[in-house]
Amino acid sequence: MKILKLLAVVLTLAAPLLALQEVQSDALLLRQRKLGVMGTDLIIKVLGDDEAKLEVALDAAVFEIRRVEDLMTDWRASPLMTLNAAAGKGPVKVPEELAILIARGLELGEQTDGAFDITYAGAGQLWDFKADPPKMPEAKALALALARVDYRLVKVDLKASTVDLPEGMCIGLGGIAKGYGVDRAMAVLLEHKVKHGMVGAGGDLKLLGRKHGELWKVAIRHPRDRAQVLAMLPVSNTCVMTSGDYERFFDYEGKRYHHILDPRTGYPATGGMSATVIAQDAAYADALATALCVLAPEEGLALVEKLPRVEALVVGLDGKVHYSTGLKDK
Repeated sequence: MKILKLLAVVLTLAAPLLALQEVQSDALLLRQRKLGVMGTDLIIKVLGDDEAKLEVALDAAVFEIRRVEDLMTDWRASPLMTLNAAAGKGPVKVPEELAILIARGLELGEQTDGAFDITYAGAGQLWDFKADPPKMPEAKALALALARVDYRLVKVDLKASTVDLPEGMCIGLGGIAKGYGVDRAMAVLLEHKVKHGMVGAGGDLKLLGRKHGELWKVAIRHPRDRAQVLAMLPVSNTCVMTSGDYERFFDYEGKRYHHILDPRTGYPATGGMSATVIAQDAAYADALATALCVLAPEEGLALVEKLPRVEALVVGLDGKVHYSTGLKDK
């Protein structure tokens, strides 16, 4: 399938970081870490000529993404869970970092007209994608939960670092926190003077410099046939984020129900099988990829066309591949 070839043109997406890039030789050492974090597989790779410094940088990056998980997880006790428990009790003081990311999530809700909504968790907590046998949530319970899903009702005061949630509302940052964690891990690598590396958490990738003198190569796989590569992206100093209905799902009475919910209905999204976003900011690209799975492909790509230095590839429910004009002829 001839869909696209991204050559060095993709580097124009990453002008602010190009100054960090150096000519790479095969002599540089490659060191990596693999572990589980944020409910997915994390891999961090770094290249350089000082093994000890590379190991220190890796340890620091792992520590940072775990710190982000501890701050924003909704799987166990965390500042986010404390905030949700206080819904309806007025403004709650939260860590500044958490307030900022919640505010960013609300802005993305506005930008996507509610296709991305961090308050989806009110309905999301009714779905159990690990249940065996699969069990559907009751329609009445979902309808009641939807009354508490509306990003416009959340109030954030960044100066006071407070968040005010209406009674019964619940915030989930699953569609943006992983990307933010990737951003923070890469920021730590940069602080340790790493010039070539990558951070990957599930379908979220951020890539810096080169791998042994060549651009990093990212394969975009078909959501139904993971052995089929739709596109191979040679990239540097940018993010490639993919969301899809193949990560967590169950089949019930011949229909697939997956974890990417449409905040407007409370049911799994029907916009597309998967969406890949190429952008500078991992948190932003993570959220946008989620929204593109909710929106119809034409609607989602119309939004992408308005965004500077952002490109996307979406696989519709019919298997048809759609891509933004910046990728069309490449």
